[in-house]
Amino acid sequence: MKKILLILFIIMLTANVAIAQQHRNRQKITLLKTAFITDAINLTPKEAEKFWPIYNLYSDKIRASKMALEGGLQREIRFAGGVENLSDEQSQKIIDNVVLLEQQITDHKIKLIQELSTIISAKKIIGLKKAERNFNRRILQEYGKRRRMQGQ
Repeated sequence: MKKILLILFIIMLTANVAIAQQHRNRQKITLLKTAFITDAINLTPKEAEKFWPIYNLYSDKIRASKMALEGGLQREIRFAGGVENLSDEQSQKIIDNVVLLEQQITDHKIKLIQELSTIISAKKIIGLKKAERNFNRRILQEYGKRRRMQGQ
C-alpha cells in the first residue's frame, strides 16, 4: 500500500512539474509575441494600453473556439471508433458543430478588427495580421530547430 501511495505521489509531482513548465513556456511565448507585435506595428504607449486588453480578450476567445473545434472533432470520431464507424447522423452532427465553431471563430475575428479599428489605423491592423503570421512562422521554425537538436 505504501509503495502505491509513493508511486501515485511521484506521478502527481511529475505531472505538476510538467504543467508548471508548460505554463511558463506559454507565458514566455506570450511575452515574446507582445513585444514582437508591439514593435512590428509601432504601437504607441497610448495605443498599446487600449490595444492589448482587446487583443488578448479576442485571442483567448478564438483559441478557446479552436480548441473546442479540434478537441471536440477528434473526441467524437474517437468515441465512434473512427471515421469509418460514424453514422450519417453522427457525421452530420459533427459537421454542424464544426460549422458553428468556425462561425464563432470568424465572428470573434470580425469583432476584434472592429474594436481595434477604433484604436489603431487600418494600416496597423493589416500590419498586425502580417506580424501574427511572421511570429507564428518564427515560433514554428524555432520549435523545429529544437526538435532536430533533441533528435541528434
